[in-house]
Amino acid sequence: MVTIIIPMALAPLISKADASAAGLLVVLSYAFFGMGFLLFLLTLGLVYDRLVLHPLPPAPLAPTVWIGLGPIGVSVLVPLTLAKAGAGLWADLAPAVNLVTRLASTAVWGFGLWWLALAIVLLVRYARRGGVPFHLGWWAFVFPLGAYTAATTALARSWQSAALDAVGAVLYAGLLTAWVVVGIRTLAGIRSGRIWSS
Repeated sequence: MVTIIIPMALAPLISKADASAAGLLVVLSYAFFGMGFLLFLLTLGLVYDRLVLHPLPPAPLAPTVWIGLGPIGVSVLVPLTLAKAGAGLWADLAPAVNLVTRLASTAVWGFGLWWLALAIVLLVRYARRGGVPFHLGWWAFVFPLGAYTAATTALARSWQSAALDAVGAVLYAGLLTAWVVVGIRTLAGIRSGRIWSS
């Protein structure tokens, strides 16, 4: 699934390449994106099946549910980035490419909103039943949420939507809170040495 982020590295090169190389970079970017995105959907299907058809995993695994937000966020960002980076190649089709890209990215973002709600509900459930013990896996609360927050702000700019901007601001506040809490607990765990035994 790591191929899903390759287009983010290739996109800045597209505008600096000649027409032939730029076309190849765009093709490779969409191919790698498709490869990673479809593998992500297959994996996410297995995770969802596990959550629905089996008992919930133990509390220490609660942060893993949040990992799904990372590929979802990247799946919103990549099409938006490639539509912009490849604008010189689209010619008269540029407005259509931009519209289709925004619609597809918004649909994936909407799925991310549902996944975020699911992750929050499960986290609250674990918290009410004794909490989630701290371990380095708590960083899974931070990085995937960061990707989804970045996707939200990029989508807000693309649509020029104040409502999406507001959602992005709320997500950013949540992300900042997660960074602070997990960062402080990580430093405390390192200082005490407990983090290496969890």
